[in-house]
Amino acid sequence: MAAALVNGEDHKQAVAPGTFQDLLGQFPSSQFFSEYLHRLPLALPDVGQSVTSLGTWTTVGLLIAAPDADLMIVRRGQVYSGERPVDLSTARRLSDDGYTIVVRHAELHDSQIAGLAGMFSNTFRAPVDVHVYATAPESFGFSWHYDAEDVFIFQCAGEKEYWLRKNTVNPWPLEKTLPKDMRYEREIMPLMRVMLRAGDLLYIPCGYWHRAQATKCGETAISLAVGVMSRSAVDVFDLLRQEVSQSLVWRQRLPVAGDSLVDDCTATRDILPHILKQLATDASATLNSQVFLNRVLEMLKL
Repeated sequence: MAAALVNGEDHKQAVAPGTFQDLLGQFPSSQFFSEYLHRLPLALPDVGQSVTSLGTWTTVGLLIAAPDADLMIVRRGQVYSGERPVDLSTARRLSDDGYTIVVRHAELHDSQIAGLAGMFSNTFRAPVDVHVYATAPESFGFSWHYDAEDVFIFQCAGEKEYWLRKNTVNPWPLEKTLPKDMRYEREIMPLMRVMLRAGDLLYIPCGYWHRAQATKCGETAISLAVGVMSRSAVDVFDLLRQEVSQSLVWRQRLPVAGDSLVDDCTATRDILPHILKQLATDASATLNSQVFLNRVLEMLKL
């Protein structure tokens, strides 16, 4: 069943997502793509005013009311194990106790947030999700961690301080291989800090360490985190597998080395390097062909 899309009192008027350049203000999008994407964090003050109306307590309440909303409630790295809040008043009580309310995949339940996600998807030609965070003053939800996504943080209300570090422990992480123990204590890179206020934007490259804490300004810090799952070179490998399945070289059978053929293990070891060399040559020819390049471009929708 498709998720219902809702709209609240304080964002009745649709917020036009515009273009990615609109969200960067005067900062050139060409410079972002050439110098920052997948490389460096970027903080831009007061460029996200068109998004701030999407991150309010009213929005949080409407999202929570959706029966299939994906909620996470966490305080200082510990996930809340109590009863799920079903209305805004319950959520605000948890917030008063220092919990961060997280509504994941908010684009499935709000048409205007869906519009923002759609703009990002069209720009990056990649899957996009939007999480909404509501964090009480002087509190934080998660400790040091990193994501496999590129993340764009739009601060909608309150203030939040971010700490960032380049990841040398596990660079270029993949979602399927994110470890439970990220081993932050092994990181040696210098620390960066940035303060976000309503209307500010922070870009965090995939894999960058980060943590955030709401300040004691007295107002709940509400933010939208747009996650962009850019393709990796592993996707090229997956495409290559489809291609080589059409090759006679790759469809050949490997020598048998079962228990009853112990005496033939030497022959198997002798022939395998020759087969692997054939496979490498064939794969290299495919990777360097114009046909395969066109298929990669098609995968990237360029």
